[in-house]
Order: sequence, then structure tokens, then C-alpha cells
Amino acid sequence: MNYLTYSGNNIISVALPDDAAIFYAPERLTGIAKRDVPAAVRRAFREPVGMEPLDKLLDAKSRVLIAFDDNCQPFPQTAKPDIRQQSLEVLLPMLYEIGVRKENIQLICAVALHRKMKKHELARMVGPAIMREFYPQQLFNFDAEDHDNIATLEDTEQGETVQVDKRVLECDLVIYVDTVQIPLNGGHKSVAVGLGTYDSIASHHHPKMTAETPHVMQPEGSCMHDCIERISRVISKHARIMVMEAAMNNGTYPAHVRYLGKRPQDCNAFERLMRASTPLSMKLLPEPVRKVILRSVPGDYAPVEVNAGSIDAVHERTIDVMTRQMTVEAPKQYDTLVFGLPDLSPYSVGARINPVLVVSDVLGYVFNWFYNKPLVKKGGVVILMNPCFEVFHPEYHVAYERFYDEVLGATSDPFAMHHEHQERFARDPDLIDAYRHRFAHHGFHPFTVWYWATYALKYLADVILVGPPDDRASKKLGVSWSPNIQHALDRAKESSGGSSVAALTIPPFFYFQVGR
Repeated sequence: MNYLTYSGNNIISVALPDDAAIFYAPERLTGIAKRDVPAAVRRAFREPVGMEPLDKLLDAKSRVLIAFDDNCQPFPQTAKPDIRQQSLEVLLPMLYEIGVRKENIQLICAVALHRKMKKHELARMVGPAIMREFYPQQLFNFDAEDHDNIATLEDTEQGETVQVDKRVLECDLVIYVDTVQIPLNGGHKSVAVGLGTYDSIASHHHPKMTAETPHVMQPEGSCMHDCIERISRVISKHARIMVMEAAMNNGTYPAHVRYLGKRPQDCNAFERLMRASTPLSMKLLPEPVRKVILRSVPGDYAPVEVNAGSIDAVHERTIDVMTRQMTVEAPKQYDTLVFGLPDLSPYSVGARINPVLVVSDVLGYVFNWFYNKPLVKKGGVVILMNPCFEVFHPEYHVAYERFYDEVLGATSDPFAMHHEHQERFARDPDLIDAYRHRFAHHGFHPFTVWYWATYALKYLADVILVGPPDDRASKKLGVSWSPNIQHALDRAKESSGGSSVAALTIPPFFYFQVGR
């Protein structure tokens, strides 16, 4: 059985056993066309759920903080105009109509501990007109290490530290503009994490949160999301927060490359020809050309619904859309999961994916994309296909390179990392400076993504990397290596004690509901 998938910037055809199960995303739900998004945003703010409308909450003396996501989502980025631009171009005139003065409005990119957005990245998200009007005095990145602008509130009932940008407390209304692609995002996570600090984020991005309960990718049954909600509810005692969530469909691919995510039987004659010819065509191209080709394809996501109002009321509607869009039924668990990872990660926008993200994106993200239980049996195996180049972006991934050399050079165990290395990285003056002034992810960030794999690392019998020419990277990452897929499948059968194989065609994204 042929399995069309990625391996970095390559698209390959892999021979799997004839009885293997290959899973595909559901058909995309009908989204709101770009030309109609402004009307949907306007309607959402005029008819908020669980809150009064803007003209009842604000007046001419009001101060407003508008927060929005960084370029981690939607991912990959869509064609222009960005939905943040469309939303802000509707919201700002609505505020002016109420009488809110421009000088009393601030816009903040809620980067949390991600790297800060460069000027051209902010401009792409909000559009040139808003950049001219607000940047840089009233449009800026959040800085989790700017302690003069950080407020510490009372701890949660379980003793978790609550810190947030001071502007959240000083304004009359926080409006968080959010696009949601997967159940991980949105809801209480928006302000509490997006505008939170290391000391507050460390409470929920901790290996104990996923050691026994794997749910990091959805709020239901998640220790991590429970902690985030506790922190959010403390913040909400001191601030009025309105969220606008655009619940997106799974339109990863524009029409001309949609065959990459389709079942073969759903393809027309031309698409079947493209499926058959693409692996050979890509193989003939040099790596730099493949990279340019794949990076040039924009996401084709569209919002299914746009809702504004209180966190709980809005996010309930968002989760309903996510469930309808993303659910895939699987009849059973499998012994081995095969997955080809593209050279893409929400944490490597504008950069090549690094080895830490290769493992954490699969074991932290993809492995956890389920509702009731993992697609892989306990004691099963994940085969991960990616060339896993040992390269790190010199600006963005400074902490990641040190994590790879210093932390993974000593241990791959999340709890050992937490006890022996986390504080040193999080408080390191040079890493803090790199985060604040040199567009790097925070020193704690590589730990957070590795911690999300805590459950998978304990649950699986083996993780096998296929793609690198040798086992150098796999040894550092604490996983196994195979020279080819057949060797990996044989090894997986031996490790798991079973022969059932499942493979995922992702993107588009989807979550499993697993039977039996």
C-alpha cells in the first residue's frame, strides 16, 4: 500500500503493509469567504454572547487593550488580508463610533514566551493602515520579562502564581482577537497564557501536567487546561475581558494542491496523476528549491463561525465547530503509527524546523490529537519520517540550540530536565536578552514543547526516526533510528509485539475518536 506523505521539504511515497490503515482529515466545513469576514466580525461584536455589547461597556473615557495572536496561527499563514487585519479594521471604527479616543487604545501581540514579531510580521498581520496609525507607540509585542509592566495577583486556590501584563488591569476592557484551528487554543488560554510570564506559565507547562493525563490538545480532561482556567479566573476578577474567536475550518491547501490531503478514491483523474508523479518530481529537485515551493503555498483556512463575548460562552461555540470539523472515527488502537512530518512548525515560522521540534511536534502535538484515547496502543511504536537536520535559526532558536546541546546532551527525561535545567535556562541573562531584544524564543520555551511529550515518552515502547543518514540526531534526542521504512516497520513489530499499522495524512489537522 502506498502512503503519500512528507519528510521535511520532500513529498514521498512510502510502502506500507497491505492491511495498514491510512487516515485522512474530514472534508472542510464551508467557511466564510474573505469578502464576508468583515460583516461576520461586525455582527459578532454587535451581538456578543454572554456579555453586553460594546456600546454598553465603553464610553468616551474608556481605555481599551486589544490583544491578538502571533503568527503561530493560523498556520500556515493564509493569503492576504490576514483575518486579524480584517477584524481590527472593523473593530477600531466601532470603538471610534462609541467615542473611544484613539490615544486610549493599545494593540498588543500576545506572544507569551514565543519570539517577538518583527515589524514586517506585525504589518502582515494587522495591515499597513493600522501599522501607520498605531506602530510603535500603541502597537507592540508583549514582553514577559518587562517587569515594570507585569502585575502579580493573588495565587489560585491551588497556589499557582498569577502574573499578567499590567495593561490588562489598567484598561476598561480587554478585547482578545483570536483565530482557533485546534481545541488547544482559544478560551481561557488566550489572555492567561498569551499575556502571562514564565512564573505563571511554568505552573501549567510542567511535566506533571501530562505525565498521567495526555490531554494537552483539548480542554476536556486536561490538567494543563484546568490550571490555565484557574489562572484565567483570577485575572478575570480584576479585568473585564471580551474575546472574539474565529473558529477556522481545516482548509490547509488551496485548490491546486488539495490532492495532497485527499483519499486516492476521492481524487479526479488529474489529481490521481499528480499524486503519482509528485514524489518523483520532488526527488529530482534540490532541497533549496523544494523548500521554496512548499513555503510558497499559503493556507486556505476560512472561519466557519465568528463569535464575540465572554470567554466561556464564546469558546463553547468554538469547541463545537472544532468537534464537527476535526473528528475522525478510528475503529481501534494500532501497534504502530507512521507519520511524515513536513518542515513546518508553529514555532519555526520563517525558519527550518529544528531537531527538538521534530520530536516534540509529533509526540506533543500529533500523538495527542485525540479525544478519548491515543490511536496507538500502550507499548506501541511511533515511526517518524523527517530528515531532522541539525540546524537552528541563529535568531529565533538560540535557546533551542542550547537545549539540544546542553539538556538533551544530559537527559531526555522531562522530570530530570525540570529539576536540573529549567530554572537555569529561564533565568539566564543572555537568553532573556535574546528574547527581549533579539527575536528569540524564551529560554523556557524548548522545555514547554518537550514537556508536552511527557505522556507519549512514557507510554510508547519506541520512537523510530527515519530520514537522517545516520543515528547522530536520534541518539541526542533519545529516540531510535532506522535507515529506511521497512527496517523501521520490522523493528516496530518486534518492539510492540503486534503488526497493525496506522498512518496519518496530516495536514489538514484532525482529532481521533478511537473505538474499542
